[in-house]
Amino acid sequence: MEIRKFSKPVVIGGVGGSGTRVVAEIVEKLGFYIGDDLNPARDNLWFLMLFKRPKWYSKSRHDKKKIFTGLSLFSNSMVYKKKFTLPELIFLCQAAFEIAISGHNYKGDGRGSWPFARAWNMLTGKQKTLLNNTGWGWKEPNTHIYLEFLAEYFKHLKYIHTMRNGLDMAFSKNQQQLYNWGPIFGVETPKSKTDEPAASLKYWVVSNKRVLDIGKKLGDEKFLVVNFDKLCVSPRSEILRIVSFLNINPSAENLEITFNIPKRPKSLGRFRAHNIGQFDPADLRGLKALGFSLNISNF
Repeated sequence: MEIRKFSKPVVIGGVGGSGTRVVAEIVEKLGFYIGDDLNPARDNLWFLMLFKRPKWYSKSRHDKKKIFTGLSLFSNSMVYKKKFTLPELIFLCQAAFEIAISGHNYKGDGRGSWPFARAWNMLTGKQKTLLNNTGWGWKEPNTHIYLEFLAEYFKHLKYIHTMRNGLDMAFSKNQQQLYNWGPIFGVETPKSKTDEPAASLKYWVVSNKRVLDIGKKLGDEKFLVVNFDKLCVSPRSEILRIVSFLNINPSAENLEITFNIPKRPKSLGRFRAHNIGQFDPADLRGLKALGFSLNISNF
């Protein structure tokens, strides 16, 4: 039973601001251990510190061995607690020093002692037995960047990708992924705030299309898309989809609690207060192809 739990991590990712926190709270309430070192958004700070490094990823994305070393270090820290290998310790030190100097986003957040506190927690944490948990996993929006590597490293991965209408996302204050990863995926960094919404939608289309293409290869047993707008408006049916995907049988009490977690955000449909003419028509077509449109009457 323990081996089975360890071999099937549940991973939650998506473009920043797409509702991954809500999905993480649901999964956590369903009995999954998602880490001890979390921020209020339920992001796993160990994964963040190790992998939210765009410059490093740009240089290392074709080096599977190096990325697998990071995943071995991460899973070892989360649940296994085996003796760390020299490559794992080197990976950890390099990540901590890089974040300490440059931060983990374009704003430089995380510089200073922050990554060393994460590294210490990783090295000194106690082994998790998961006896009282359904399984384990984590939530970190940037996880989708590494989906292909994750699916190969964790053979029985369960990945949940959260999506929210890209037009609403374009006017969000959370544009970290656009600045961090956009250039790597061919999206030009905005020159000013007025250019940000159009660039944001372009990144949303490119990144989500990439993930869905990977998801088709993974199949329905390993990959699930959760439409955040639908989750907030019809939580019961959407959460039952998540439960079915995870192949679990939660108690009626816990299930009822999860139904009350999603709340319809006031920002739903906020794009209607803005000029849609600023967007590239190709990106609006991409929005529609990914299952969203200018019409939100269904929500």
